Amino acid sequence: MTAAIVERYGDFAFERAGGLCRLRTAAGLTFAASAGAVGSGIAGVDTLGVPEAAAPAGVSEQFLRLRFRSRGFFTAEPEAHLALGVMGTWRKTDPSSGGGGLLIGHGLIIGNVSGAPDGCREAPVVQIESFRATSNALLAGTCSPRLEESAWYRLQLRATRNGGIAYLLHDASGTVLTNVAGSDPAADVPPGLGGWWITHVFSDHHPERDWVFDIADLEIAWR
Repeated sequence: MTAAIVERYGDFAFERAGGLCRLRTAAGLTFAASAGAVGSGIAGVDTLGVPEAAAPAGVSEQFLRLRFRSRGFFTAEPEAHLALGVMGTWRKTDPSSGGGGLLIGHGLIIGNVSGAPDGCREAPVVQIESFRATSNALLAGTCSPRLEESAWYRLQLRATRNGGIAYLLHDASGTVLTNVAGSDPAADVPPGLGGWWITHVFSDHHPERDWVFDIADLEIAWR
């Protein structure tokens, strides 16, 4: 595949140590934040990406590609998942005004959504999710095989202007585990968005348990 635009971001790791979440880069930089009150939710840094951007002119598809590995995340927070999205926009909750957080776009999850409508019964897995402006929708029939701790996987997420969402998942040997596509006819994502994100959610049930989630070879592409 020849992409019109490719943006390479490198390697990162989400991690939690001593109850505080942070983000590390391969260059040794660490991004951290102060902890909130006990029981108030995730403390620290839990999201990376571009909150607001316009899609480049003349393109119809956006891709997010990376390799990932859980080092204790799936086990420490069995009810949690990561959400990845493209062709969208996002913001964090504003504690000064009470304004709510936002995720709008086309994407997928990595982890556990077994308790949600149309969520995969097994966990942890990869599954397509449509992040609507008014609600989210998991797409039935788009589940990957069960993921393993300490194993590397290669993932490509693709979204199209007409609402298509697809992903391709390989294991470390290059074997294709899942190659699936879907669409959400009820999606109400505004056109022309180019923001993207990776975030972990529902990952504050066991703050006493440390974990790391590695992200490598992260890149965003358009064509």
